Amino acid sequence: MKKSYQLSGYTLHVIPSKKFKNITMSLKLENILTKENVTKRSLLAFMLTGGTEKYPSTQALSSHLEDLYGMNFGTNLATKGLGQVLNISSVCINEAFLPYQEDLLKQQIKLFSDVLYHPNVQNGKFDEQTFNIKKKELRERLIVQNDDKFMYGLNQLFKNMGEGGFLSISNNGYIEELDKITNEELYQYLLQSIKEDVKNLYVVGDVDESIVDVFKENLSFSTNPSLIPVVTNFNSTKTKVLEIIERQDITQSKLNLGYVVDCNFLDETTYAMTVFNAIFGGFSQSRLFKVVREKHSLCYYISSSYGAFSGIMTVNAGIEGSDYQKAKQLIDEELKNIQNGDFSDDEINLAKLMLKSSLTKTKDEPMSLITLAYNRDLTGKQESNEEYLDKILKVTREEIIAASKKVHLDTIFLLTGSDK
Repeated sequence: MKKSYQLSGYTLHVIPSKKFKNITMSLKLENILTKENVTKRSLLAFMLTGGTEKYPSTQALSSHLEDLYGMNFGTNLATKGLGQVLNISSVCINEAFLPYQEDLLKQQIKLFSDVLYHPNVQNGKFDEQTFNIKKKELRERLIVQNDDKFMYGLNQLFKNMGEGGFLSISNNGYIEELDKITNEELYQYLLQSIKEDVKNLYVVGDVDESIVDVFKENLSFSTNPSLIPVVTNFNSTKTKVLEIIERQDITQSKLNLGYVVDCNFLDETTYAMTVFNAIFGGFSQSRLFKVVREKHSLCYYISSSYGAFSGIMTVNAGIEGSDYQKAKQLIDEELKNIQNGDFSDDEINLAKLMLKSSLTKTKDEPMSLITLAYNRDLTGKQESNEEYLDKILKVTREEIIAASKKVHLDTIFLLTGSDK
């Protein structure tokens, strides 16, 4: 059972588990997602892995991690509705399993403190060589993201569906903004983030309350702002479905459909929406997979996803360009069939079984445990896995139908091959 402690400038969440010989830590810094800051935040995530004052390069930091029994250390970004989260994480062997005392926990915590408070900085800016290297790495990441046609199609769907709001902002930033960011500006943004971001630190492993004092002694922040509300419902102003077809030199077309669902994490109907999504396209035995892929052989892959932080749903499929209209028609028909109650009790039971299985797997993955806990802390919706599963299992046929009727197609983005 997770226990939380309010420490100096952050909330510490301890999730004890005797399953793991490692200690997994995740420091999450959250703020509002804005187009103005998203590229700086993305570059900052890269910079934080570039070394510290004591270990002033990526190579020196890597060598230090090797000395700590191969500690894993990294950063990433995640969008949560109206918010964006900078995640700093590390995984290290629990010193309790070593033949002698090493103070590994203290060193694991100290590394978090060092990358934020003691980066490789001189005269108010990061080491210039490291700054340029990390800029290049981010540029390459953005180019690869653009070349990945699945990700490109999904990003274009959100860009056009989002109408310039939060949904349209790219999580990893923009190449055209990257060159504008100066070294001094990025360092000032780090200081601003330390001061203004909401900070939550999660620990998973075979630990107890005694570790709280170690955190008190080795990590503190001067401020911890109030929790920022991030859950929302995307509200579209469109009066008809927006359809965009883009042509590139590709062989497999990418079909992306965006739906407004008028339901999010905070609504009681979210449990029915989750079961609906599982029946519709959430798993390999879903309607879309069986009908569009297996019965009609119209796609290479197809799935649906419910965005509970944003109040949206997406369907993504890989198709032949010539099958676009037929595939779109079948997807629409399957949504209407569920809205009309045309699905079996066996489908309901299978969807619930798949959701239960997916939830059970999180117990074996420390980062999944952390993500689940953080989502609940972000939303203020504190419920145990057992309570969540109980609500899923109690969802009725009528509630699934009612949830499905909230789902309305908003935007279509098709990336297809060039005309020959």
